[in-house]
Amino acid sequence: MKNSFLSRARLLIASVVVFGTGCSTLGLDGATSHRELVLEPRLVRETAKESFLGYRRLNRMSPLLTERFVVQGNAVDGLSVFQRDTGKKVWKLEIENGVEGGVELSGETLYFGGGDGLLRAVNLADGKVLWTTPTRAELLAPPTLENSNLYVQTGADVIYGLEAATGKLLWTYNRQVTGNLSVRSSSRPVIAGESLLVGFSDGYVVSLRKRDGVLQWERKLGRGNRFRDVDTTAVIDGDKTYVASFDGTLACIRIATGDLLWQADLSGYLPVTLGTGAFSDRLYFSTVDGRVVELDRSTGKETRSVRLSAGIATQPVQSQNLLIFAESEGAVRVLDLERLNTIAQYQTGIGVLSTPTYDKKQSELWFVSSTAHLYGMKMAFRRIAERYPWKQMTSELESESF
Repeated sequence: MKNSFLSRARLLIASVVVFGTGCSTLGLDGATSHRELVLEPRLVRETAKESFLGYRRLNRMSPLLTERFVVQGNAVDGLSVFQRDTGKKVWKLEIENGVEGGVELSGETLYFGGGDGLLRAVNLADGKVLWTTPTRAELLAPPTLENSNLYVQTGADVIYGLEAATGKLLWTYNRQVTGNLSVRSSSRPVIAGESLLVGFSDGYVVSLRKRDGVLQWERKLGRGNRFRDVDTTAVIDGDKTYVASFDGTLACIRIATGDLLWQADLSGYLPVTLGTGAFSDRLYFSTVDGRVVELDRSTGKETRSVRLSAGIATQPVQSQNLLIFAESEGAVRVLDLERLNTIAQYQTGIGVLSTPTYDKKQSELWFVSSTAHLYGMKMAFRRIAERYPWKQMTSELESESF
């Protein structure tokens, strides 16, 4: 009888541990202690000078983090730098139609383009403009810096090679695309050895010689007559790259020749994410039909997916067994990659187009909302001790790297 009672007691305790939230441990007083992942706002700051009541702007720049600062642009009126620990605004540079694409940082210099068609070099500490170069079209992606040169693509399908120190023009490549509708986005030039990989609104991804912009090869991916843009920034994986078009093609391409290695019927305008660790044989990709898909890296075959209730997802960010992304009409979500289920989320109230920036060391998540508000979130576990089904006792947050 006694053994039977003990067996039933052990079974009851085991069932509480298994079905608890997150990682569970048994408390010293007999209560079961659980840990659940939470996203807790550390600070929220307005980035626009005043509330914007016009047509909706695409506030989609990913925050740039340094040890002391957070750099954030909006699509309304400019670029701001905040103190990371306090959220105090250090400086703001007002720019007509704002900064959507993002920035490149080298040392103490920020390089970025704006909706006013100017490429700038600006001092990080005080916002002093070092030089400006006209590009005659808005810039919707950050420039790429290597050594002493900058490479940037404009919304008019023109690539510029420039001196980083002065903004002096070295060469241009003009795709001269005409006659088709296009998505308001552009890729970021990606360096692959002595080449640049760039996508264009005519549905082609091309390889340009880095030193002078001469075309080396081109590969057509876009298949439709409308929105065939290749706006995804190429992602390098050894001797191959992954690029997608907006109208239904995600491709794996050999960098040296442009040969197609595999192709999947998936549409998108954001880069793929390479899986790491236990998931290093996978790719993660946000599609324009409102899914986040997991793919076999060697074949492009879809293995699993998550469907959003509305809108589209930002580029996924992976850290160990977590996958983080934001929804254009929903929440910032954290998924457990083992089960591909949501274990934490945070609603801003209107959605997020900004791919979150995750600082693993500080367990912090940063993004800008669709209303141009900068969010700094703490990502941590909360310990919950359940004494009775109707009563909970919650302790302080525990920081942990993921």
